[in-house]
Amino acid sequence: MATTEAAHALTLNYRIDADDRIIAVNDAWGEFAEANDGGEVVADKVIGRSLWDFVSGEGIAELYWQMIRRARAGHPVEFTYRCDAPEWRRLFRMTVRAHEHGVVEFRSVLEWEEPRPKVQLLDCHQTRDARWTRVCSWCQQVAVADEVWLPVEEAVARLDLLAAETMPQLTHGICPACRDGMMRKLQPA
Repeated sequence: MATTEAAHALTLNYRIDADDRIIAVNDAWGEFAEANDGGEVVADKVIGRSLWDFVSGEGIAELYWQMIRRARAGHPVEFTYRCDAPEWRRLFRMTVRAHEHGVVEFRSVLEWEEPRPKVQLLDCHQTRDARWTRVCSWCQQVAVADEVWLPVEEAVARLDLLAAETMPQLTHGICPACRDGMMRKLQPA
């Protein structure tokens, strides 16, 4: 995997209070959001809101709840996840750690990124139709059938989207392999 200069410097942080409200994001958070068409998650649009306003998808809220509970019990959680863009593959390492008064910090460090040919399915400006497609929030694989998950480029070909005028809407979930891996990490110490 290619590593860019940005990979060595990019750290995204956010914190929640004891009531799970977002209380802080670092400057890099906003810059990354703006650079990746994420204007709806810049600081002034997330500070003071519940984390649960932003965590959705099949099984994801439950995993985040378990991570937060574990961190608040004094057991930090660390895992990797993909945060791809239409023209980039990226891998982040997240650490979820408690601080005083029930505050929990989520710290993501970019481990690597590499360019790729643009994937229209991931382009937020792409015209969408009534179909829905699930993307794993951890590995970015796409569900193409019941319990069949493929890398996005393979999924696009399998779903016959290469020449499509519109793309399906995206929803997030977690594939069985990532779910099982996270469940092992969240077992009591």
